[in-house]
Amino acid sequence: MGWLNHLAIAGLLGAASAVSKHKLHDFDWDTITPTHKLSYHPCYSEYNCTRLIVPLDWLDASNPYNVTLAIIKRPAKVPDADPAFGGTIFTNPGGPGGSGVELMLSEGYAHQETADSDRRKYEILSWDPRGVQFTTPRPDCYGEDSLARGTDMIQRLAVGPMSAGPDALRRQWARVQGYGKLCSQSAVNGSIIPFATTASTVRDMVHILDKIQELREEEAAAARGGGDGDAQKPLQARQDKGPLRLQYFGFSYGSLLGNTFASMYPGRVGRVIVDGIVDADDYVEGGWRTNLQDTEELLEQFYKTCFTAESKCALYRHSDTKWEDIRWRVSDLVKRLDDEPISVLDGKLTHILTGYDVVDAFKRPLYDPYRKFVPLAEKLSAAVDGNYTLLLNDAVASIPELDQACAAPNGTTLPSTFGDGGQSILCGDAEDHTNLTLAAFSAYVAELVGQSPTFAGYWSQIRVACSAWDVRPKWRYTGPFSTPPHDPAVVEGKPAAPLLFLSSRLDPVTPLRNAYKMSARHPGSTVVVQESIGHCAFATGSKCMKKVIQEYFEHGVVPENGKVCKPDCDPWDGDDCLPSTKGMRVAGLGPPHEMSFA
Repeated sequence: MGWLNHLAIAGLLGAASAVSKHKLHDFDWDTITPTHKLSYHPCYSEYNCTRLIVPLDWLDASNPYNVTLAIIKRPAKVPDADPAFGGTIFTNPGGPGGSGVELMLSEGYAHQETADSDRRKYEILSWDPRGVQFTTPRPDCYGEDSLARGTDMIQRLAVGPMSAGPDALRRQWARVQGYGKLCSQSAVNGSIIPFATTASTVRDMVHILDKIQELREEEAAAARGGGDGDAQKPLQARQDKGPLRLQYFGFSYGSLLGNTFASMYPGRVGRVIVDGIVDADDYVEGGWRTNLQDTEELLEQFYKTCFTAESKCALYRHSDTKWEDIRWRVSDLVKRLDDEPISVLDGKLTHILTGYDVVDAFKRPLYDPYRKFVPLAEKLSAAVDGNYTLLLNDAVASIPELDQACAAPNGTTLPSTFGDGGQSILCGDAEDHTNLTLAAFSAYVAELVGQSPTFAGYWSQIRVACSAWDVRPKWRYTGPFSTPPHDPAVVEGKPAAPLLFLSSRLDPVTPLRNAYKMSARHPGSTVVVQESIGHCAFATGSKCMKKVIQEYFEHGVVPENGKVCKPDCDPWDGDDCLPSTKGMRVAGLGPPHEMSFA
């Protein structure tokens, strides 16, 4: 489920830095005419893009409305007819609400370098799921009123986290009730909101698979007609085994998407890798109670590894005799700013820095320690010494610029509807929580505080938004989340290979225990543990993990259950660690309205 900011993962082992990164708006998607077939156009230099029309309502053929999926792929390094061509690997960054287009532009090269081996070369494909980015229609609870959206966000920030106390909780509760009403009012005929669930997205994936197979068969037929029939024989042999099967790599919420696909359509599973595992039972119930079990231990690792890193960690002092000395300095900073908040003028604006801003500064680094522990320590060290500039810059960055609130000037500039899409997905997937009372929610927040005082206020935003979500979805999948035993002979109704589950040792929002629980539902599947910290195993470069992934995609073979891979870097290596070993970005699981690629 993921969100918190498309946080983290920067290249398992592809030298992604060697390839230019594109911005989302370097290409105008409106220049592509939507079609019912895959009709690719060059985009973003080395990519191909298409807009595929699918039904809005997969369960009602009489519904006249459609969805147009924005699809992007990075072509394989060999032609489709080449014996080394390994097919298409779908990838999803997480969220819900993460943009596959954005993931591909940022990390498509790294994905391909990770999956490719000397013997197999893959095409990498991603897409913006329903309700996300360039896929239309988009949910927009504020009706393109950026000023209203920004004002609401400022209200949320001003009230403070729901774990701050009864007053903050009551005010945030009331604010969210209004947001739910806005979204309900916007769910008119043709709206994506009732049709943005994971079940519908899975059905979209099946349709994309069918269209890929259709396109390849057409191209093969055309090539045979042109006298190139021999070159097509390897491809044709693969197609003769029935409908095209999914090859997939999903992160965070993308693990839930992959799990759901395998459970709904086990006979369309070829290879499925899921990383940063969501507890599917808890997710569809809408509880969000199985995420923060390891968060505080991970936070403790920041202090412990800072102490052992010594001069590599800016917070370390030569007088420190134990890691608790470092934690005490930060706790003292929090207390100092709570007792006497700091005000700083920015033009005619006054910014206030409190102890919560210090706590909040840990949020992104806990998702992505290998890229963010070093700068976090620098910010905190400066603040401890009385220089609050770096810390204040982080706090101010989350405040929307209301003077920039205006209508999108053209088709390539999108309104900020990211949170509405993610909220539509997760609330639609969950049970109806509109009967949740303020008293019951208060008890829920207390429960989360017991799991993680650091993340409780942030995490509770997910469930509270669904308490006012009146729109019920047309199609939900609630389980069972399981598959029959695989059969490598490619038998109808069975996966061609067991699923492969990945996890870091300590994950802030998808604890390792979730991977073992979900894996137990899929016979033959195993869990591979990256001996690292942060959200998703893929967030840390590892030659060991790369080999596991390549072997799985090529042969469908999973290693022994519980296999451990060591990372190639340490969180405090900083510039001594090559960019290609720092991990690949994903949309970290978290509240949709706090999500953006970092």
